[in-house]
Amino acid sequence: MEDARYQELVHKDRAHWVHPLHHPVAHQTPILVDRGEGIYLLGHDGKRYIDGLSALWNVAVGHGRTELAQAAAAQMSLAAFTNNYVGFTNEPAIELAAKVVDLCYPNMQAAFFGNSGSEANETNFKAARYYWSIKGRPEKVKIISRAESYHGNTLAAMSMTGMKVYYPNFGPRVSEVIPAASVEPKLSGGGRIDPANIDIDRMIETIEEEGPNSIAAVIAEPVQGAGGIHPAPPDYFPRLRHICDQNDILLIADEVITGFGRTGKWFALEHYDVLPDMVSTAKAISSAYIPMSASIWSQDVHDTIISTDPGTRFMHAYTNSGHSAGAAVSLRNLQIMEDEHLIQNAAARGDQLRAGLDKLAADHPNLGNVRGLGFMQGFDLLQDPATDTPFPMEAGVGGKLLAECTNRGLVSRIRLDSYLLAPPLITTEQQVNDILNIVDESVRAVIAGL
Repeated sequence: MEDARYQELVHKDRAHWVHPLHHPVAHQTPILVDRGEGIYLLGHDGKRYIDGLSALWNVAVGHGRTELAQAAAAQMSLAAFTNNYVGFTNEPAIELAAKVVDLCYPNMQAAFFGNSGSEANETNFKAARYYWSIKGRPEKVKIISRAESYHGNTLAAMSMTGMKVYYPNFGPRVSEVIPAASVEPKLSGGGRIDPANIDIDRMIETIEEEGPNSIAAVIAEPVQGAGGIHPAPPDYFPRLRHICDQNDILLIADEVITGFGRTGKWFALEHYDVLPDMVSTAKAISSAYIPMSASIWSQDVHDTIISTDPGTRFMHAYTNSGHSAGAAVSLRNLQIMEDEHLIQNAAARGDQLRAGLDKLAADHPNLGNVRGLGFMQGFDLLQDPATDTPFPMEAGVGGKLLAECTNRGLVSRIRLDSYLLAPPLITTEQQVNDILNIVDESVRAVIAGL
């Protein structure tokens, strides 16, 4: 693409398109993606980038999959969309609901479809309240989330999100949503998030403070993604499941990022041998080829919701719920995952990426706090990893590392001074080595420039 055409498009972009998390200062010279091939993105100038975060954690089977385009075209040629409110149905969504339930935890029974992770969490928030109301306990309305969690950006999902950067200027949050606990998350001098924010004791304190009889559900990510890739400690979810059972509280697993293979299991709580009551999924269900999400319910939750008389039915809906083309693409996407053994590949490549980052941490005096689960890994740049001493915020090491990696052909995201990695599940052994080599070179360049 000629430079003049690029400048024309960027001018139109800046004039007319409000991007997510928008500020024009950060959008002066955006990467204009021309196309994607496998784990790579190709810019308008022909430069090739490794997609180090599967776009936004969601392009699980890689870019340019003609099978998914064909699945969409085949369904669209029949009926791209039909009314799916009660009294109407379509075959792809029926089959997808059955497939999702089959792949999910053994206590799961049914799914409600939406378009995004935010919608999946909104649905589960409302469904949890509805569940307790039908059970004769309408006072159970509160949702407890965790500090530095991320659950979406609609009003209720933003309220569940524990990252306070999303709150300003949007007015009061939903008052019955309480991030655990009623203490400020600890930040280091460089702004790095203290992983103690996912300490189970904070959750216990919050439940006791709020009163279990007022709490409908607890929502938690098996691995905090946008918050900096922080897996829960090994005992966190078993203890949380016990606490919820003791206090008649539903457990919502936010697996919008971790669902469908990211951690080397179909769903991440398999690592902890824990069964949730409700699951929120999106992203990898369709590898983002068409927006799709699912709120998945246990048999108990589902049976309760469908047990009501017509006058108290579950009055919750999205126009595009059960979108037939989206469901057809999702079914083909999940078939690709099974046929190509991508869950097993995610486990193997995750182990490789973790081992490589651990080696880099041993080689680099400023790389530390390597962490993650499966093919979802992160690390920090620190003045002294031995004492967990961060660089001062004004050093801007996170942004510098992001720029160095991008210049060398690896795109991803940072969280303060943490670098986050979650490549497509199709990534090969050699491609993981390529990622590690770019990280190695980029860290050296950042530290040399300080």
